[in-house]
Amino acid sequence: MTPILLFFVAVATAAPMRRQTRILDANGDGLISKPEVTSVMTLHDALVALDIDGDHFLYLPQIVELFGDGSIFYLLNSNGDDHLSFGEVQHGLTLSEFFDLFDKNGDGVLDTSESYQMNYIYNTIQNPDAAITNALDANGDGKLSKLEVLGAMTLEESMIAMDADGDGFFTVQELMPIFGDVTQATSDQLDTNMDGLLSFDEVTFGTSLDRIFDFYDLDGDGYLTGSEADGIYYVYTAIVNNPILVHGGLDADGDGKLSLPEVELAMNIHDALLALDQDGDNHLNEQEFVHYVGDQLLFHTLDHNGDQTLSFGEMHNLGLDTLFNQYDKNGDGFLEGLEAETMLHVYDLVQAMNAA
Repeated sequence: MTPILLFFVAVATAAPMRRQTRILDANGDGLISKPEVTSVMTLHDALVALDIDGDHFLYLPQIVELFGDGSIFYLLNSNGDDHLSFGEVQHGLTLSEFFDLFDKNGDGVLDTSESYQMNYIYNTIQNPDAAITNALDANGDGKLSKLEVLGAMTLEESMIAMDADGDGFFTVQELMPIFGDVTQATSDQLDTNMDGLLSFDEVTFGTSLDRIFDFYDLDGDGYLTGSEADGIYYVYTAIVNNPILVHGGLDADGDGKLSLPEVELAMNIHDALLALDQDGDNHLNEQEFVHYVGDQLLFHTLDHNGDQTLSFGEMHNLGLDTLFNQYDKNGDGFLEGLEAETMLHVYDLVQAMNAA
């Protein structure tokens, strides 16, 4: 990451945090009390601040980052899916009980070691734009954990963002900002067909975002701090500033056809089902399901109670690959022409729903 970008990240994340901490600590005693928190925010405010991607859900990695383990996730997750809705959290917790989860020693106040997440939440409430800049450091502790990095980006997004010419291959020059002095050696190791270029498939086969994190974690402590985080910030900055990834719709690489990874970058199955559920009853009838999701055999297999409709619960194991394979009539792994029209329609419905 360039010095200018590093300065921007440092100012955007560190300076507002210090300013807002003094305001949250109203009496200036260096501790955050429960009345100081309850007087400036609601539980809903806190949840909105933590909901970086704006989907109104919190996921297990976020909960682990906040509280150190996932026990509260499983306690509140009443329907057994992969996320907590705002409703599940608000039904199971009060703001006072939320505060207590951070108060590890139970003394009724948050000291320096306990308060950084609450300061981050308050800072984000007061400065919503800071959440976008600081989306990587989800708990605001000034260092990046593996969970934070894996929760904020994917290897697919990283590859698209770093492929400067959009040709689906990486040169040593394109990889230099990521791997530095060991770029050539890394490229040689991953280049299985020895053609001097790395395809997306070679990168995906040969490494993972998890392993790239370990590459940067020089001291092996499980966190990226200081210069260790520069490469990840460089990639993340490229992702959030990539017009295709942020605004460009489904065809991320512009090749005129849709791959499953491109679809999975642009939306998730939960949003797709919500958008397809036009009457808002959390069910799809057989006609809707067969047109948009899967075939009749799958419909009747999932219809456990035989009521001729599928609830979201009955469809909870489905992924976007189910929709994709339904549309991929020739089975070539891509949607193009007429094959892509229904997926594009689903995407348009998701976009309209999110904009509402």
